[in-house]
Amino acid sequence: MRSSDLSNENGQLDQRFQPIFIWMKFLGISLTGERRFIGNVYNLLMFIITLISNVASMTLMLIEPERPKQEDLSVITSYTFTQILYIDNLNFIVLVIGSHLMLLCQTRRHWKKLWTTLLEVQVYLNRKILNRSFVIALLMIPEAIMIVLVVPLDVIGLPLYQQLVEVVSCASKIYAVSGMILFCMCGWIASDLLQLLLKEIDENKQHPDSLCLKTVKKRYHQVCQLIDDINQSFGNIVLFLITYMMASVVMVVFGTVVEFQHYDTTAVPWLYVRDLILLIQHVINLVALTYIPHTIKIQNEKIQIVLGRIEIDNRDHRYEELEFLKWDVSQSSVKLTAAGLFDITPRLFPKLIGTTLTYVIILWQFQSSEKSQHNSISSAKM
Repeated sequence: MRSSDLSNENGQLDQRFQPIFIWMKFLGISLTGERRFIGNVYNLLMFIITLISNVASMTLMLIEPERPKQEDLSVITSYTFTQILYIDNLNFIVLVIGSHLMLLCQTRRHWKKLWTTLLEVQVYLNRKILNRSFVIALLMIPEAIMIVLVVPLDVIGLPLYQQLVEVVSCASKIYAVSGMILFCMCGWIASDLLQLLLKEIDENKQHPDSLCLKTVKKRYHQVCQLIDDINQSFGNIVLFLITYMMASVVMVVFGTVVEFQHYDTTAVPWLYVRDLILLIQHVINLVALTYIPHTIKIQNEKIQIVLGRIEIDNRDHRYEELEFLKWDVSQSSVKLTAAGLFDITPRLFPKLIGTTLTYVIILWQFQSSEKSQHNSISSAKM
């Protein structure tokens, strides 16, 4: 696997993205300009596996809703709880199939443009920044724990063919996680570029003559272009991820409440371990998704403030250039968004908490109402 077909002047950035190139190629997502027939067939085959395994998982859930493992619990047979399980499974299917499809389509359309921009700005980056960006790969750890430890327990008691379908279906979430890692890595580079630019402006604000405004403007516009390319490449994937996490947290919390209500001494506690790991996954992923866009926004605001403190005599030929740069920075839309529908900020956390509480209360009311109706019917029959 080589990325030599993507132009690179000194190979510094290319070397650090090489593991990502290899990993995505293994998953059937080509990040390079290679468009060979065998590669296209392999990419299509991986997508078919994702599609079939998840559709089969949903189909088996509809055909065989009563799993043997539920016999060990106080059987949860309410209509509300059953529908929640179906919606949760459908939510997961939309995430993995949508993310895989977006990676196939968006990387072909936008990745090369994004990569070209990254190569243009790499001259401003240092080795420490590039190496630190790969800390983002740690986001894979909670997903690996879920697949390796929790999923095998979750399929105990199912027929062998259904176990295989469920494991492959769960493992296909790796596409959404890989897309998130790419998004975070590129976003972190954009954040570091703004930080370096802010540092340079701040160090020279007392001596504006030593500050080349044309260079600052060029570098700032390059970062803006990089952020725009990131939005185009990964905006839809981030939208799928945030939508999935919002809905999944509601489902997990409600499911935990219902399972706790039916819990007895014969019930196995792994259900709560699974739900806890799911919640930890969502929190970690949402923190990763919101932290970098938040730092980008803060750094852009600091650049505006520092530029506002630079004073040049209005008789100086650079006065108008500085004023235009201040106006340009203030008007620039330097933010990462979810497909342009909403900004990715830490404000998603209170929205998530509020949405979860609201819908859990509503679902609990449906559950209680259904239980009351069931008791009334049972009493009438007696």
